[in-house]
Parts: sequence; C-alpha cells; structure tokens
Amino acid sequence: MGMPTFPKMPCPPSRKNLIGLLIQTIIMEEQALAHLINAEAEKVQQVVRSGIAGPVSANEVSEINRSVAEVVKFASEKEERLLRKLQTVLAAHSIPDYKTCDDGEDDA
Repeated sequence: MGMPTFPKMPCPPSRKNLIGLLIQTIIMEEQALAHLINAEAEKVQQVVRSGIAGPVSANEVSEINRSVAEVVKFASEKEERLLRKLQTVLAAHSIPDYKTCDDGEDDA
C-alpha cells in the first residue's frame, strides 16, 4: 500500500471539496484497518497450520491470542472514532458554504 495522494485544491477549497477530501481520508483509514485485520487473520491461520503440522506450545498460542486481541481492540476503537468523524463530516455538509477564490473575488 503506497502513500496516498490528494488532488490540488483551489485556494481556499470549497466546502464540497473539503468534505470530499475528508471522506477520502476516512476511506483510506478504513482500508488500512482492513489490511491490519487481514494480517492478524493470516497470523491466526498460520498458527492453526503450524499446529496441524506440529506442536504449538500453549505459551505461543496465548501470546499470539493476546497480540491479535490487542490489535482487534485498537481497530474497534479506531472504527468508533471514524464513525464519529464521518457523522461530523456529514453534519457539516448541511452548513452553508463560504466564499472561495473561485467565486469571482480576488485574493487581495
């Protein structure tokens, strides 16, 4: 997953542009969380495969379980913050827009 790129915005950007950009950041954060959770699922699958191929100690399983639980807890908390962020962004959509450079006024 590469670094995100954002389009060049007018000066100052319109509310519509800002809301779109904020929604894009939420989408990117959601994608990052999905990758993180998928990596943890692969970790658990590897433990299961290792257990089938040979013994896995109780300590190893316990440590992996703690690690996965910690990541899932973090992801859950992040999801709650992203939901609040999305709700705030959507609520801002109903607030009247402000003048932008594109409205015909100069930046003097």
